[in-house]
Amino acid sequence: MAKAKTRKTTKKPSYQPVLKLPALSYEEFVALRDSIAVNGVLVPIIVDSDGPKRNIIDGNYRKQIADELGYDCPEIVQPDLAEEEKRTLARCLNLARRQLTQEQKRRLIADQLSETPHRSNRVVAKGLGVHHATVAVVRADLESIGQIVQYSRTVGVDGKSRAAFKKAPAHNFTKAEVNRRIAQTKLIHGDCRKELKKVPTASIDAIITDPIYPEVNREYGRLTETQWHDLMHTVVSESRRVLKPKGSAVFILQPNYESIGKMRLWLWDFVSWAGRELNLVQDCWWWATDAMPLAGTNRKYGLMRQSVKMCVWLGSPDCFRNQDGVLCSPSHATSAKHRSDIALRTGPSGRTYRNSTIAKAADERGGTTPFNLLPVSTGGQLGGAEGHPAATPYSLAHWWCKYILPQDGVLLDPFAGSGTMMLAGLDHGASKVIGIEKEAKYLKTAKKRIAMG
Repeated sequence: MAKAKTRKTTKKPSYQPVLKLPALSYEEFVALRDSIAVNGVLVPIIVDSDGPKRNIIDGNYRKQIADELGYDCPEIVQPDLAEEEKRTLARCLNLARRQLTQEQKRRLIADQLSETPHRSNRVVAKGLGVHHATVAVVRADLESIGQIVQYSRTVGVDGKSRAAFKKAPAHNFTKAEVNRRIAQTKLIHGDCRKELKKVPTASIDAIITDPIYPEVNREYGRLTETQWHDLMHTVVSESRRVLKPKGSAVFILQPNYESIGKMRLWLWDFVSWAGRELNLVQDCWWWATDAMPLAGTNRKYGLMRQSVKMCVWLGSPDCFRNQDGVLCSPSHATSAKHRSDIALRTGPSGRTYRNSTIAKAADERGGTTPFNLLPVSTGGQLGGAEGHPAATPYSLAHWWCKYILPQDGVLLDPFAGSGTMMLAGLDHGASKVIGIEKEAKYLKTAKKRIAMG
């Protein structure tokens, strides 16, 4: 009996995209499909090989539509690219060709920075075909929330390593002024849990600090939520001991995600415990007005951009605060309009008021009562990050010094970092500033900044 002949079949290659890019809108997808249905695929897709398994660098939607319609899809092969180079090229081509929203562009830049944070802004910008200033803004936001590590040096276009940031211009202090600022500063290298115990009882007027957050990768480590709570329980307990009776403490904290759409609850657990332990004076928030729309804000997830940090203000109900030092200044146009408005109005609560009376009181005081939401941008702050991955804006530090630190008072920052709080305290008129920092290199930076101003 004759053997049946087997028919050889050529197996079609399999395709997959090298990375997940922003989806086309419904209108864009329909327009592309209609165009391919009439004209075929005019722009070849780019793949990494001509083998049985091919990664699509550019043209995933064109390939899908062509297969659906039964059309040929021309290809251009880009061989010998490293995996990182494939993804960079994919982002570059999408940024150059597609009509992406500003949010989508920044998401692609953020993805690239997450993959290559050691490269300079200009190198990343050149690879993606965008302006280096846009890369710098996205980098600063990623660094501020701990999504990427801040490098003190980055690799430039020529392959050489250079300082990643520019030094802030120095003030023209006299030698006597520099010596006075240094004499008023005490920098302590060590773990704040141990070093706080050495601070005399009832010796501090104000504690203003921006601690490390849990479950965030930093070059100096990562704390679990349990480890973080253990740390902060010690810090708060010691803060209560070292503060003067009218002193208070502010801890600047930002909540973070366990996964997109599921927040970690450590901040609220801490506020609940600390409020009972030391008294929560008032809820107060810092609004970073220039926060970038990053993880979770795209159309797929639909979340709002994270832009606020809680300033956990702890102390006695009658703790020192100087409201006159932080009054808001209304615009001239608004003030003039309100001064001339003598009509009696009724507010939502049923209370009556006159805008002219309010404007007169603001004129007498020099401003209006501040809100408990402090609008302070993160970019362009005096002093800069100076190499620290999570530096506090100087404007925010100075605002709190003006509000809760008496003239000639003593300021303590148990998580001193690069010294922004101490710098603001000295500029405000503190008689002494104390900073505790575990990383020696940041204390070195703080010392330089305090001398320069």
